[in-house]
Amino acid sequence: MERAVLAEGCRLNSRFREANEMHELPDVDIAIVGGGIGGIYAGWRLMTSPRGPGLAADWANERGSLKVALFEGSDRIGGRLLSARSPLMPDTTAEIGGMRYVSPAQKRVKGLVETVLRLPTHRQTVDVSDNIAFLRGRLLRNAALGNPAALPYWFDLDEAAWLAARKDSNPAMLIARELILLMPKIPEKLKSGKLRSYLETVEIDGLPLWRHGFWNLLARHISPDGYNAARATIGYDCLGGNTNALDLITEFFDFTPDVEYLMVNQGYETVPWQLQQKFREAGGEVTVERWLDGFVGTKLDDGSQGVQLNFRDGGRLSARAIVLAMPRRAIELLRPEGEILGPENTKFRHDLASVSGIPLFKLFLLYSESWWQAAGVCRGRSLTDMPLRQCYYWPIGPKGDGVPKPTEPGLVMAYDDLLNVDFWAALDTRAEVHKAGLPLGAHVPHALPMFARAAISETPPPRDPFSARLRANWQSHRATRPMVEELHRQLLQMHGIDSAPEPIDAAYMDWSRDPYGGGVHLWNVNYNSGDMVTVMTQPDESFPCYICGEAYSTNQTWAEGALETAEIVLRRLGLPQADWLA
Repeated sequence: MERAVLAEGCRLNSRFREANEMHELPDVDIAIVGGGIGGIYAGWRLMTSPRGPGLAADWANERGSLKVALFEGSDRIGGRLLSARSPLMPDTTAEIGGMRYVSPAQKRVKGLVETVLRLPTHRQTVDVSDNIAFLRGRLLRNAALGNPAALPYWFDLDEAAWLAARKDSNPAMLIARELILLMPKIPEKLKSGKLRSYLETVEIDGLPLWRHGFWNLLARHISPDGYNAARATIGYDCLGGNTNALDLITEFFDFTPDVEYLMVNQGYETVPWQLQQKFREAGGEVTVERWLDGFVGTKLDDGSQGVQLNFRDGGRLSARAIVLAMPRRAIELLRPEGEILGPENTKFRHDLASVSGIPLFKLFLLYSESWWQAAGVCRGRSLTDMPLRQCYYWPIGPKGDGVPKPTEPGLVMAYDDLLNVDFWAALDTRAEVHKAGLPLGAHVPHALPMFARAAISETPPPRDPFSARLRANWQSHRATRPMVEELHRQLLQMHGIDSAPEPIDAAYMDWSRDPYGGGVHLWNVNYNSGDMVTVMTQPDESFPCYICGEAYSTNQTWAEGALETAEIVLRRLGLPQADWLA
């Protein structure tokens, strides 16, 4: 009897092998294109998480194990999380891209950083009462922002009285005032953590909020100069813009004074760096400096629908599914071919344009001494309506929370969005590099004094690979001399200081450049993001193409949004929710 059972088992195994030999498996099961936080997170989860019933489990069973490959066009994994260290300040990490998350509201990032990866963090200091607000040529302190008589703006009488009556107020909160006048339950829903679900039920003039422009709603009550003051003192031009009111209202309340921000001590890029290591250790494949050109559908040997990836280098690869972990502009740059990207798919093109890329610019200057402390500022940020907009006095040291002494080296960061990015772009001599078709990070002539160049050349290379990565990030994003000189001039003016030592190192990033098309994204008016997230994570249910990333999420402008859409894609592929997200 036992011999008969054994013989039958051998016969079945032989038939299974013969069946497999009849059709060749695709090169990979899942091809992920884009090595930002969403792409590498999706890859790591696919390779390390339990699989429930669904596509991923079926593919793994057929092959014996799931085969996942990630392709990134640049030379690094991390995308818009771009941490960097100057060779002249190797213990301090600058954030040229994303820099923080909201705790405890952003549960996915918080769980990943604190529970899974167990990375040390520190609280970011932002608003300090003694810091500067340089507005319309007048040097004020933050403590004076609640005094309408001291501000160079024409408020109406109600706005002036409201500002004067509130303790520790500033004009940015006029936006909150107008929103609460329109929707009185906002404070209650904020406290309970149910703001978005409440806003989804609100109608104004018989229309849901997603059919209104944010600025259009504000303009009903706020005065013109009240609006100008609010937009200037919140620091972000996009937070006063006219994109989708539903999503921008929730975004606005991520930037109010009582919100707590956390930063990763060794740099936000530590997160994708460690996920990359874990993904590879689990058998995942990572290829950098390989650009996707386009993709088309193909019938696999077993008769199922698959995808053929076509690369710029002429190579091809077959997969059961493709995950585009890419922002809007990067997808637009792909060849218009195939079932999803082809010109006949007008619906997808229409849906792809449902968000707008928001230009963001960051520029770090390193000084041999922290001269700004002579103006009474040393931490947090100061604000201005000049093109630099936000000036952060960057914390120093390996824990990311130190304050330099006035005679010690220090970093300042200029951070602006939307309206002023073009000002800095015109000072970017790398524009010629991009026109020539060379990659970002191509050589930029030093904008620094000769003694600083000599000091950099004599600095020993980092010993560990991650520190080397951060050094390379800084080196490949050096600022140009016109940028450095102009920012230095504006910094002196807003601090009321006539002269200071010139910078000794500088790095920057303009996120409006291709292939990013913006540092963050916001939903356009007349698109319901709650519905669009479902649509965009798999544009055609009959075709195995999935999209994840911050752009098409309900947590735009944050890494949280990239993880949100990655989790939706993972559900579609048959992975259950991670235990640490429960």
